[in-house]
Amino acid sequence: MHPHAPEMSPERPMESPVMTAIRRAGWFTRPGAFVLVDGQYGSTGKGLAASLFAQAGLGQITHVTTNAGPNSGHTAYIRGEKVMTQQLPIAAVALADTGYAPITYLNAGAILDPFILADELARLKSPLVPVVHPAAAVIDPDHRTKEQDSPDIRRIASTGKGVGAALASKILRENNVAAKRRAVLPGNIIVNALDWDWSHNRVFVETAQGFSLGLNEARFHPFTTSRECTVMQALADARIPILRVRGVCATYRTFPIRVGNTAEGQSGSHYPDQVETSWEALGLAPELTSVTQRVRRVFTWSRQQFRESVAANEPDTLFLNFMNYLRPQDVRPFVEQTIRDYRQVMHLDPALVLLGYGPKPEDVQTWW
Repeated sequence: MHPHAPEMSPERPMESPVMTAIRRAGWFTRPGAFVLVDGQYGSTGKGLAASLFAQAGLGQITHVTTNAGPNSGHTAYIRGEKVMTQQLPIAAVALADTGYAPITYLNAGAILDPFILADELARLKSPLVPVVHPAAAVIDPDHRTKEQDSPDIRRIASTGKGVGAALASKILRENNVAAKRRAVLPGNIIVNALDWDWSHNRVFVETAQGFSLGLNEARFHPFTTSRECTVMQALADARIPILRVRGVCATYRTFPIRVGNTAEGQSGSHYPDQVETSWEALGLAPELTSVTQRVRRVFTWSRQQFRESVAANEPDTLFLNFMNYLRPQDVRPFVEQTIRDYRQVMHLDPALVLLGYGPKPEDVQTWW
């Protein structure tokens, strides 16, 4: 047995053309899995996208699941207030704010920092009662110490949050999983494996980090994260069959970023068809990473990166974010070229293209 989403009367936000377009593209209109994935190096605006899709799926989404760890953060504006989470899926937080609390599932691929998870539950004053898979990895203090003391980890400018070390401990069967570490986890969670019921479940799947940071990306290894960052990895972690996928949204930003370098290391290279630039050269204020608060490295758009991420994840929806970083006269050529590249890979047009011009839901518009 597992808990069911509560029967509540959600406080529905104002309908917008974007929400209508999302549903018309088939999102949450039938049972199945709907996946959000980052097509670059992370920080493309998945939190914003998640909050938009949560609004569009209000009253329809039964579950929100994630394989997130505390080495990345998702940010959204909920009722005008900036909210950043590292463990809780932001779509679940946005839905709970309306009075509708879906089942929030930190699945078997999640990596939990007990202190960060407890802080989020307390800070957000959320009615969410997360369900944690018994095999989700738990970060112990020595995992953080191990990463922070490792010269190999420092030289790749890792966040040093203990995620990779905790995952390695899980692989080595050192019992750092939720079923064995229940005592250190917050009291207001449920440790249980969920069984999907595809006769009615509509599951929103939030992935963390970005496609090009995947562990198996030979071009950038060892300057990667500790696992793959694809739709397939997200499905495997939640044990969702591929044939249950009903929609995939991939998020991108006009000028991709990588985490900032440190005094002891740097975060990796880039694709052959992009160059590293600077915030000064772009005439923009420097961005800071959500977790480490380092100044982000910034790069030009890579068509190769885009095509490879489309081939690996097969999104039907594109969210092109930070369009406000482009000159107005460059917007149409950029979008049209991106759609042509999508068509070259997928041999059809995307079902929906969304354009982001700022950090809030009202800053997003449809291309079609």
